[in-house]
Amino acid sequence: MRLGFALEYSLGHITHAQNLKRTLEFRDDILPTYVDLPYDGMTGAWTKLPGVRSNWTLRASLGAWLGLRRQAKSLDGALFHTQVTSLFAPGIMRRVPSIVSLDATPLQYDALGAFYGHVPSSNSRLEEVKKRLNQKSFNSARRLVTWSQWAKDSLVADYGVPSEKITVIPPGIDTPRWAVDRSAALRPGRPVNLLFVGGDFSRKGGDTLLRAFESLPTSVNMHLNIVTKTADIPISDPSRISVWSDVGPNSPKLLKLFAEADLFVFPTRGDCLPLAVLEAMASGLPVVTTRVGALPEAVTHGETGWIVPPDDSAALVEALRLLVDDAPLRRQMGINAREVASERFDADRNYRRLVDVVAGAGD
Repeated sequence: MRLGFALEYSLGHITHAQNLKRTLEFRDDILPTYVDLPYDGMTGAWTKLPGVRSNWTLRASLGAWLGLRRQAKSLDGALFHTQVTSLFAPGIMRRVPSIVSLDATPLQYDALGAFYGHVPSSNSRLEEVKKRLNQKSFNSARRLVTWSQWAKDSLVADYGVPSEKITVIPPGIDTPRWAVDRSAALRPGRPVNLLFVGGDFSRKGGDTLLRAFESLPTSVNMHLNIVTKTADIPISDPSRISVWSDVGPNSPKLLKLFAEADLFVFPTRGDCLPLAVLEAMASGLPVVTTRVGALPEAVTHGETGWIVPPDDSAALVEALRLLVDDAPLRRQMGINAREVASERFDADRNYRRLVDVVAGAGD
């Protein structure tokens, strides 16, 4: 089958696209056509037009439409991820059985917008137009795929999409690749290694983590590794905190940092279902995170990790004290997290399901 894939390349969607493509390499029955839509770096004179250059929704929607329109007649199906790539494509979706995939609905993104530097328009008419455009896209798609029940519930409640039209398929992690031998953690005298991974340090709650970490007594033998793209992180004690700014998705260095960690700490303020958390679970780490977006669907409080309120450094300190001091509890939570990741977030299984939904859209 000839299938088209319009893929947003921003934030965690980059890893999502990479994992999807890796799965398709082993599908002899699928001939994929990719339209890659990077948040930064799209080319073409049209990308520099006034209004387009500064508006990601326009760039993504136009880029997907231009990339697929000439090939639409030869396609057996298409996937648009996320919905911002689909807004100008209802015509294509009427000719080609299509799926729209999303991690959050536009209204959910608006609710989290302040953390992403996104401010919904104060013009109610404009907001209504945007909602109608999204509803037209959702109505034109044969099926919708959401990463979580959280996003599915919003499609049903806020956009009137029939529940039976929506399939929940979480993003996938290459769970065999992320399998880690944690026997080294048993070495006596070894510090407890905490790991934070978040490109946007503030949105992911990195400053909350620093406050909590630096309030813990220095007599506690532990080390914090921070992976971020944010520059100039204020570190008070470089002997206890390391910052890594040159670590890419799925890179050997990132895998090594996960392998050396004992606890993944992610006190995010604004997120949907971040892949870094799923990677941590796949590598057998307990996760300390917040009740934001779909995170409670992935991390079960007291079983695979600990959930604290956003911006609550005191609660975060208590969670860190508990898990840093209790190695057996950390190990058991890590085992539980690995089992959940293998059952619910395995890339081979989930991306096969996703491709099967796209391939079956015309049935």
